[in-house]
Amino acid sequence: MSDQMLNAVVATVLGSVVAVVLLLPVAAVEYRRDGRLGPRDLAVLLSGAVYGLALWTYTLLPMPASDDYTCVGRQTVPFDTIRGIDWGDLGSRAGLSALVHDPAFLQAALNVLLFVPLGWFVRRIARRGVVVATALGFGISLLIETTQATGVWHLYDCAYRLFDVDDLMINTLGATLGSLVAAIFIRRRRPEVVWPTTITYGRRLVGMVCDGLFVLLLGSALAVAYRAVQLYVLDVAYDELPTTPQRLLQWGVPALVEVCSVLLAGRTVGEWVVSVRTVARRGGRVPVVARPVKLATGVGPFLVLVAVPGSWAGPVLLLFVVVTVAAAIPGREHRGLSHAAAGLDLEIVLPRAVARQRGGQVPAGGG
Repeated sequence: MSDQMLNAVVATVLGSVVAVVLLLPVAAVEYRRDGRLGPRDLAVLLSGAVYGLALWTYTLLPMPASDDYTCVGRQTVPFDTIRGIDWGDLGSRAGLSALVHDPAFLQAALNVLLFVPLGWFVRRIARRGVVVATALGFGISLLIETTQATGVWHLYDCAYRLFDVDDLMINTLGATLGSLVAAIFIRRRRPEVVWPTTITYGRRLVGMVCDGLFVLLLGSALAVAYRAVQLYVLDVAYDELPTTPQRLLQWGVPALVEVCSVLLAGRTVGEWVVSVRTVARRGGRVPVVARPVKLATGVGPFLVLVAVPGSWAGPVLLLFVVVTVAAAIPGREHRGLSHAAAGLDLEIVLPRAVARQRGGQVPAGGG
């Protein structure tokens, strides 16, 4: 596999992982800003994460072995690399063919193309124009070139990739061009938000996914931190690592957060992310037993099954997830199994300004 293909694979795989990790904060922002998280938002999240990793892979990878690289110098004369391009006779087919096969031209063209998406993302996500895109393009390019010039911040004794001041200018130009092209398709002013009046199945599904991600990501982070402290701070041998404290941290802490969220606020972490809350089925106060019933028939079994060791837990967990997801399909607001058992309804938590416009009560908390 060529270096370019390997860089693409690494960027795609790691970018997808980053997109999954960022789903929780992105969903929380989008459901409060626009009231929804659509396929386009997910596509932007995934493509943005992959693009961010591509900037890293294509500018720093492959990283050589510590004793298998050649030190390179720095090109600090503006336009020196650009002047080295053989422009030839651009009016003839032979001249154009020579240009597109010129390594210096190909390097410059690829650098421009690499930063064009940055200008598009700045306009699409941040709703900012050419000035911000150009400034960010220059800043990110400077960070990359400085990283190369310092041997990845002195990880290596010298630079294994060339610092080129022309790359700094060409990369910035790419971000500027990307913003100008994006201006044709994307308006900087956000369209008027039309807030949904009902809870879609997609919203419920995103909430469930966010609950699972919260438990797995927080648990994994705590497990890694625990092992790092044991191995590198306390100098505990790997074979002697105590597993019980790790399991308590990995599964107990996320479970405690979820349990407290349901019992005290009436909604899971995932339901908070997608901005929905529970209310009494026919109005009035929520029954005292409603929240414990919701916990026992909803996120509670999931928390138990992911933590319990044994070969039987996996199939049972899969069956429970399938039943839970399927049970949320029918019915208005897609209450699902736990809310039906607890006699609870779901409603969207609107921002205060939108709630006042609709003449409803401003939500004060979960039901």
